[in-house]
Amino acid sequence: MEAPNHNPDITFDEELYTVEWSDIENAEIDYENYLDDIENFFREDFENDILEEEIY
Repeated sequence: MEAPNHNPDITFDEELYTVEWSDIENAEIDYENYLDDIENFFREDFENDILEEEIY
C-alpha cells in the first residue's frame, strides 16, 4: 500500500534517529522525579476511580 502524501524528494537522515549504546549507558536517571511521576499517576487514578462500595 502506498502512502498518498509520500514525497520521494525528502531524504532520511539516519544519523538523527540513531541511538548509540553509549548514550543509553551514560544516561543519568532522575529516580526522584520518576518515583514522583509514578506516585502521582496512582494517586490521580485512585482519586478518579469509582469505589466498589459506590457501585452497589
